[in-house]
Amino acid sequence: MGLIGKSLKRVDASSKADGSLKYTDDLEFNGRHGLVVRSQIAYGKITSIKYEDKFDFSDFTIVDYRDIDGENVNPILMDDQPFLAQNIVRFIGEPILLLAHKSKKALNEAQQNIYIEYEEFEAILTLEDSQDVKNVIFGDDNVYKTINTQKGEEPNYSELNVLEKTYYTPHQEQLYLEPQSMIARYSNEKVKIIGSMQCPFYVESALESLTGQKIEIEQAPTGGAFGGKEDYPSLMAAYVYLLSKKSKQDVKIVYDRVEDIAFTTKRHPTKMKFKSHFDSYGKLHSLNIDISIDGGAYSTLTPVVQARTILHIAGFYDCEFIKVTSNSYATNTPPNGAFRGFGAPQAIFAIERHMDDIARRLDVSPSKIREINLPTADSTSVTNAKIDEYKRVKNIFNLAREKSDFDKKRLDKRQNRGIGMALFMHGGGFTGIGETFLDSEVWLDLHKSGEVEIKISSVEMGQGALTVLPQIVADTLNLPLSMIIYKNPNTFNVANSGPTVASRTVMIVGELLIQTAKKILNALDKYENIQEYKEVVSKYLNANSSKRFTSKYKKPSYIKWDEDKFYGNGYDGYSLACYIAEVEVDPITYQVKVTDFYAYQDVGKVINPTLAQGQVEGGVAQGIGFALYERVVMESGKIKNSHLTDYVIPMASDLPKIEVGFIQSDEKAKGLGELPMNAPAAAIANALANAIDVEFDTIPITPEIVEQRCR
Repeated sequence: MGLIGKSLKRVDASSKADGSLKYTDDLEFNGRHGLVVRSQIAYGKITSIKYEDKFDFSDFTIVDYRDIDGENVNPILMDDQPFLAQNIVRFIGEPILLLAHKSKKALNEAQQNIYIEYEEFEAILTLEDSQDVKNVIFGDDNVYKTINTQKGEEPNYSELNVLEKTYYTPHQEQLYLEPQSMIARYSNEKVKIIGSMQCPFYVESALESLTGQKIEIEQAPTGGAFGGKEDYPSLMAAYVYLLSKKSKQDVKIVYDRVEDIAFTTKRHPTKMKFKSHFDSYGKLHSLNIDISIDGGAYSTLTPVVQARTILHIAGFYDCEFIKVTSNSYATNTPPNGAFRGFGAPQAIFAIERHMDDIARRLDVSPSKIREINLPTADSTSVTNAKIDEYKRVKNIFNLAREKSDFDKKRLDKRQNRGIGMALFMHGGGFTGIGETFLDSEVWLDLHKSGEVEIKISSVEMGQGALTVLPQIVADTLNLPLSMIIYKNPNTFNVANSGPTVASRTVMIVGELLIQTAKKILNALDKYENIQEYKEVVSKYLNANSSKRFTSKYKKPSYIKWDEDKFYGNGYDGYSLACYIAEVEVDPITYQVKVTDFYAYQDVGKVINPTLAQGQVEGGVAQGIGFALYERVVMESGKIKNSHLTDYVIPMASDLPKIEVGFIQSDEKAKGLGELPMNAPAAAIANALANAIDVEFDTIPITPEIVEQRCR
């Protein structure tokens, strides 16, 4: 059928357009609503919980940590976060009690009649205070994880230029359209979980820790996630499960927007200190980099965000000596977690700003500095790995320069207007040994009708998986898309293909589906058309008892990784891109507007060009928000701007025309979901420096900041 490379219509387009697709809060429900009672202090000990005598709590379900039969810990990496606080609270908003009732109004009234008293401790509210150990809130030194790596030999610095700069990136809210939502269905002493999530088997693992048994988990249609529904739904599932089990009724919790912004995970704030040495032409000879990451009150996914930050911190530039030290720290603020890019946007902002800073010091073009430092056949990465994609970096760099007319526009500079670039990459799949650890598996079931059913845990969350993965299978089997079935996953009847994260869905799971579809082809007699196909399927199923074909992930032989030394090839493959932004600064309001944006990438085979273009445009829009608009305001450990009236994101009218291009390639498909988020902030900051001759090393770059720096 030749479906790869075709812009097939999304299979869920009609149901989303006409409103018939049912998200979690749309599902039939006749149970109790749930509510989370949270800590009002940043750090301290719970000394008492009192219930107002005059308020009737008899019709409420009330749950605390004593109602947990299993382990009171959400199992992620370091197993430090409880489902419900027992004695100590570590951030404003930490869950202490759960309530359920038929009436949402009654729940709010009940919450006002519960009084929790605390012995307050000295809270650590900033990354700097945690680094200075103003108080010990984790371990001996507040450090969640230390990762250091070094490659090459230090050069002779005597005749080299030196540049030292520090770059800062902030919190960022995922702001998915559908807030965190979860339902527990109660029937015959059993509970089934249905909800908005990225990783059904993560939720299953969390509830197994909570209960000591496997609980059925089903993903509902999910209205956006961006990483924010990777680990947090495990907590949501635990809350509705505990309330449902105790009340023996269905229970639903759907956060409103304020609660979602105030208490769920955000992008990790990061401080990155650079010290570089380079010759008079701008050729890098050494990079010394120190990375500090704010993990928040619990570690969640911080160690792997930290690892990805390191693997992207030097870009793909050729440099003989690179030394990286890194630490992630605890603070008494809401835990930080997964967000599209997963540490790479922070790293790319820093290295791409630094490359422009070197160019400014030497008074040469930013494109010239990058060209001088492009990787060669002898180059190795920050972890001393040979990267196959090095040979393709120059192509994407030259394409973006040419299509945007970068060099000419930079020379023909106009007042208050500027142009900037970012050359970057994104590693696809889990870091290091992660994919081996996941041991992902896919199933394809062959039905008598000839239809093939994809049975995997990878989810649709707005990115197009429901269309693209069937498109891959249909293309391999030479079938129409209509003959491929792919439903929302239920952990009791699908293979664990791993979480829908890390730009791995098409790159890792898609490749496994190709392998499995080829097994079907090999098992069937040859066919030339659909009628013949159905005949050979019938013949096969009559002769064989099993209708299921499976494949499991096997680490490619070229992937060599030492987890202890943090050395080797961190990813199965890399996507490449070069983005160029043009900006204009209003001399009266100091508002920065992105006027044009060029986004060129090399992601191997593009499965569905229209959906791929949508991924890029969405990522660029989020990146513009990261660069210019989105600011989380923390005051005494509490997020103050948890409304869309004061947490500002770009609107459609704030966005430029985005020119999207792909290098046509026969290479295997690489990850695309996160790549477009990585570079807009750097390209915009570089363009702004070109426009007004002021360097911006911290984002977001709001009008107030621009005015302050210009005065």
